[in-house]
Amino acid sequence: MKGIVLFKNRTTPRDPYAAEFEANGFRPIFVPLLKHTAINEDIILTFLKSHEFINDYKALIITSQRCIETLDTIIKKLQIENFSGLNDILRKPSYTVGPATSCVLKRLGFKDIRGGKKAGNGKILSDIIINDDLFSNSTSRKILFLTGKIRKDIIPRKLQNAHFQLKELVSYRTEPYDDIKIRYQEALNSLDENEENWLVFFSPQGTNVIINHLLREPNPQYNLATIGPTTASFLQNKGVKLDVVSEKPNATMLYRSIAES
Repeated sequence: MKGIVLFKNRTTPRDPYAAEFEANGFRPIFVPLLKHTAINEDIILTFLKSHEFINDYKALIITSQRCIETLDTIIKKLQIENFSGLNDILRKPSYTVGPATSCVLKRLGFKDIRGGKKAGNGKILSDIIINDDLFSNSTSRKILFLTGKIRKDIIPRKLQNAHFQLKELVSYRTEPYDDIKIRYQEALNSLDENEENWLVFFSPQGTNVIINHLLREPNPQYNLATIGPTTASFLQNKGVKLDVVSEKPNATMLYRSIAES
């Protein structure tokens, strides 16, 4: 069976990449490169419960699965304590990138999710927010942005230039695993050399060990893909030749791009 090594954490309870590729005759192998540690949960909980957030903030931005996991924990705590403003939180417009994050956010109970599959990256999402009628007649342009400790500045820069008031709360930190080389080699050893196999990159973070290995291989026995232009540019600048760059950062488009290559 064809193997596809996915350099990411497997999303729970259901990973869309595993589902898509298993349905199309691939054996997905997950090799997480990064470990995510939740931080500032009490700070975020306190702010979400505050009069300021409930009454003054128009929306939230949640662009990461890790942020959603923090939100999941917080919402469960609010449900246990029967917080009276929980529905006010869940009704706030919530902007997110990509269909997968959007679907998980919906399962948490958020009612008004914007962006999603229409927003493939932070630049597109920023434009959606800036042009949203939600803010056209509003005196408040306050938005809460839940993010990681390491993040791109595209969304904050564009929104601040458009005179939005953005409050950032960091919900997790990210660090590379110490044993990436070992788990990477184990994944390669599990591939059937007689099949067409793929390695897929999702982010530049944590890839240095793998890149060094790839550059030492003159004739690799697998194809290389990435889900978006940012990671593609990073890898290409390092000298890595890619076979596929997915048109959009989701499982269906990645499979189609690979199938059509």
